[in-house]
Amino acid sequence: MLYFDYNWNLGPGYIVPDAELDTDKLEWRAGDLWEMIEVDGKLRLHKVDPLVKFIVNGIRDEKVG
Repeated sequence: MLYFDYNWNLGPGYIVPDAELDTDKLEWRAGDLWEMIEVDGKLRLHKVDPLVKFIVNGIRDEKVG
């Protein structure tokens, strides 16, 4: 799916999508975890599986505590 005429606010620590982007249609939810991967020489944001997110967060919490 390609989107044209959308304006995104990008910064070193954040991405703010255009208000018109229907995140429900894309099944994006608050709290989703994303990783940047390279596919065929192009960078891509890839949504992390919720179970993997749970495990990663558990490991992070264990290191902090």
